[in-house]
Amino acid sequence: MSAADTYIVSDVHLGNRHCHLEQFGQFLDDLPAEACLVLNGDIIDEPDDPLPEADAQILRRLVAESKKRQVVWVYGNHDEEVAIDDAGEIQFVERWIVGERVLVMHGDEHDDLMPRHDLFKRLFKKLHRFCIRLGFADVHVADYAKKWGFLYRVLTKHVATKALRTATTEGYDVITCGHTHAPIDMTVEGHRYLNTGCWTETPAFVVIVHEEGVDYGPFPSTNGEVTGGREAPC
Repeated sequence: MSAADTYIVSDVHLGNRHCHLEQFGQFLDDLPAEACLVLNGDIIDEPDDPLPEADAQILRRLVAESKKRQVVWVYGNHDEEVAIDDAGEIQFVERWIVGERVLVMHGDEHDDLMPRHDLFKRLFKKLHRFCIRLGFADVHVADYAKKWGFLYRVLTKHVATKALRTATTEGYDVITCGHTHAPIDMTVEGHRYLNTGCWTETPAFVVIVHEEGVDYGPFPSTNGEVTGGREAPC
């Protein structure tokens, strides 16, 4: 790996009780000294709510990282209005380009389904909370949504299709997103779509851009590097 490596993750959801803080902290510990870090949206779950101390420590760690490496924070739909008193050297952007071939966008820009069904979202979240009270597994609402396979595949395919259309129209070889919490690696007509999943489930996925190409896979992997991937569930 070269000094110009860029590591891309998304959907950490600091403040959410399902966030795997220890694993994300280990990811930060393992970052090469010269690597750039791109946080592709929804890093904080609810920006208006105070963070528990353990989550706040991770946020402070990100600020500290920005003072020794490039840290870019791409806004997501959860943290599009995030305000940090001391953000260090973090760069806040709507999208990010790595080199000339990789476009980084959170993915909510490609989601025309969920914003049009706000009532359904509210009812679904109530159903999720009710199921937990009944004794069902206490998982993140997105993880619960995956049990509704057909509906979830419609969403993931919709976002992937629109993202690939953006990559094709704007001339990028690769587009990487988060948002759907569904790790996906798919290539259509020479354009590659990568989704980094989330840190509220395991494993989380990471994209690494380096001089030789783009790697994608779960963290951690058996050899300490990010490799492999999954095919699109659609």
